[in-house]
Amino acid sequence: MLAWLQKSHVKQWWNDGDDTLEKVAAHYGAADETSRFILIDGETPVGYFQYYFVKNGVIGIDQFIGDESYLNRGVGTETIKIFVRMIIEKYNPPFIILDPSPENARAIKCYEKVGFRHYQTEKLNDGSFAYMMRLEISSIK
Repeated sequence: MLAWLQKSHVKQWWNDGDDTLEKVAAHYGAADETSRFILIDGETPVGYFQYYFVKNGVIGIDQFIGDESYLNRGVGTETIKIFVRMIIEKYNPPFIILDPSPENARAIKCYEKVGFRHYQTEKLNDGSFAYMMRLEISSIK
């Protein structure tokens, strides 16, 4: 995780200040309500996925591909489809949401391929923006 979080293609969009092994262990090893997964291809760790409950049964997801050799190959799109199906089978939420930066065109394109649609842009406390996207479960059943 620490190595991935230092890579420019990850850090540009995912930067929580976890820049030491101790911080990464504390953050991603915390016993909280976030369910975390490492995507593995054979024995190769490829990326990170997580989901959490927002409100009213809605589930939020976040993910990134850490290994650059897996970028631009459709891996993100296919694994998000699998991840979403797993969440739907387990919880049947009304929506699954995610919040990329409006400037993260690669992620937005990937999420649109999965079926996510933009519903609003929110200004965050730090002055940046989140391009809120939602997957309506009823539209894919």
